[in-house]
Amino acid sequence: MTIQPKLQVTGYRGIWGETLTEEIIRKFVGAYISFIKEDVKKNNPTILIGRDGRESGLEIKKIIIDKLSKTGVNLIDGDILPTPTILFAVRKHKYDGAIIITASHNPKEYNGIKFVTNQALLTNEAQVEIIKKYCEEENIQDVVFGSLGSRDGDGQREFSTENSRASKNNILDIPPFPKEHADAIISNINLEAIRARKFKVAADMINASACVIDPYLFEQLGAELIPLNNIPDGKFAHRPEPAVENLEDIGHLVKESGADIGFAHDPDADRLVIVDETGKVISEDYTLAFGVKNILSKHPGENVVMNLSTSSMVSDIVEKYHGKCFRTKVGESNVLEGIQKNKAIIGGEGTSGVIYPAINTSRDGFVSLSFALELLAERKQTVSECVATLPKYYMKRDKWPVSENLNDIYQKLKTHFKDAEVNELDGLRLDFSDKSWLHIRPSITEPIIRLFGEAKTPERVEALFNEAKLTLNS
Repeated sequence: MTIQPKLQVTGYRGIWGETLTEEIIRKFVGAYISFIKEDVKKNNPTILIGRDGRESGLEIKKIIIDKLSKTGVNLIDGDILPTPTILFAVRKHKYDGAIIITASHNPKEYNGIKFVTNQALLTNEAQVEIIKKYCEEENIQDVVFGSLGSRDGDGQREFSTENSRASKNNILDIPPFPKEHADAIISNINLEAIRARKFKVAADMINASACVIDPYLFEQLGAELIPLNNIPDGKFAHRPEPAVENLEDIGHLVKESGADIGFAHDPDADRLVIVDETGKVISEDYTLAFGVKNILSKHPGENVVMNLSTSSMVSDIVEKYHGKCFRTKVGESNVLEGIQKNKAIIGGEGTSGVIYPAINTSRDGFVSLSFALELLAERKQTVSECVATLPKYYMKRDKWPVSENLNDIYQKLKTHFKDAEVNELDGLRLDFSDKSWLHIRPSITEPIIRLFGEAKTPERVEALFNEAKLTLNS
């Protein structure tokens, strides 16, 4: 079953040429500019445009630039930039907004757009609804744009003025965004300790936006970089979601090269997965756990925000350092709102994303890797030694087709698991006295429900999943 995507807090994603078309892009971009002009009270706002490196991204960018050129907008064409770099740039340079061309971890045939406000935040639920209302007023035009850039004989990406960055009167000069972002991270970490460790690091950049910042950042960190998939041509060498089953190559590279640690990015570089010194890809839940431990060990008692599906490993770390944990609905913008509301020092989502508001207002893979290196350097530990010090839980994720009304599903589970603590902030979360839990929520991109669960033993989490499935099938 194919469903037409919708604009969500995660943006709009679709298959280029099918569920994502020029008409859809023009409609949403025009509506977004109407929203921004009203929001910042300017007729000529300054908007940054960036893309994650996908092959369809250049054509989409040309469509966006053509649309914006008719609206009086001042453009800054950043071309290939990580999502966290774009958010960082909006805040640093006080731009009025940004458009990010990305489909995050979706397969290569997908692309999408995300919208950023003048607060350097991704649009939230209320703002998305305003943009949708402006969509009704948009007139659609049909224009076809040119080809992608070329590669030279050495396999390096060649970005000509014609093919990569626009050159029109309303295009403003381009600051060195990746360097600015990396330098800000460096100024917030123990650079001396990291450099003294002289890490040997393997990094899978998935032929996308991480390629524009990783080499500089690792050089500044004093690390020897062993790059993998480091040409930003969008020709993904494997499925781009940084999941264990997709990361065999980086695991082999770490083991064969004798690297101390490995990192795997997703295409827009907001997510990061860690590989230990033996080549084992550790669970994505450890990315946030490493970051929270690194920060709270220096700043005990602070607030931390995470979503309802994040591992209890993280909340246990918060408790150890006398902090307070707040949980939100799933979605980066929801976590960011929680961070601001609760004045949290750090937050994030279990799907390998750290948000550290002192540096950035988004999940940031480069902050994540820097915090991981800082933690290991200061404690003089390997990755596996650090993992062994953390609380141990077993997480399971699954998805099921929607066969009945969601409220009926929730009611069946609440009735069956009558001793569980119920949380209905985002779908249904059931917490049990042995610190195991289940979280059931609808997908916003597929006609399915997602089921997350965790327990102290793999047997317990499997039993919970089986019991839930039997309950729903009864």
